[in-house]
Amino acid sequence: MSRYVSKAIQGMAFFFAACAVPHAWAAPDAVAGKAKAQLCAACHGENGVSSIPDTPHLAAQPPLSIFYQLLQFRDQRRKGGGMEVIATTLTEQDMRDIAAHYATLPAPAPQAGGDAQKIARGQQIAQQQYCSSCHGAQLQGQKHVPRLSGQSHTYFVTQLRNLRSGARADMDGTMASAARSLTDEEIDAMAAYARSLP
Repeated sequence: MSRYVSKAIQGMAFFFAACAVPHAWAAPDAVAGKAKAQLCAACHGENGVSSIPDTPHLAAQPPLSIFYQLLQFRDQRRKGGGMEVIATTLTEQDMRDIAAHYATLPAPAPQAGGDAQKIARGQQIAQQQYCSSCHGAQLQGQKHVPRLSGQSHTYFVTQLRNLRSGARADMDGTMASAARSLTDEEIDAMAAYARSLP
């Protein structure tokens, strides 16, 4: 069995253990999630759009994506920004409620007036990398796959570089594999393209 296949199986096993096994959770409550997300607003913005360059926008993210990332932080599979500490204070119901809240918020506005040539280059690379097959036609995210459209340029670049270097692990190795061949220039162009999308 290849190392890649082994990592993929491990990642998927973790995902399904966390998300597919029946539990006695209440349905996600976006209203309760808004109250629980007050702490989050300090970094991620009152409306889920952060003013801190290296902090992600959470508005309009697929709820399962936020839930899954919080699980990764809680279980020390992902680290950064102190999120691993914050996540340990949350129950899985809290995570689901917070994720439901952010999913209801309007998506970040696209960046107007960007470098048209860089955006076109980013779109071309995204097509070559088949980003839409997981992230959606407009990179809007789906299921456990995060929304990239409208995302902070700095955050996008940092995370893709971290995936490329292995500093950030992903669920099944797919993103690390995709990022491995990308240059800094290509990552920057993809970030510009994603930021330009509604």
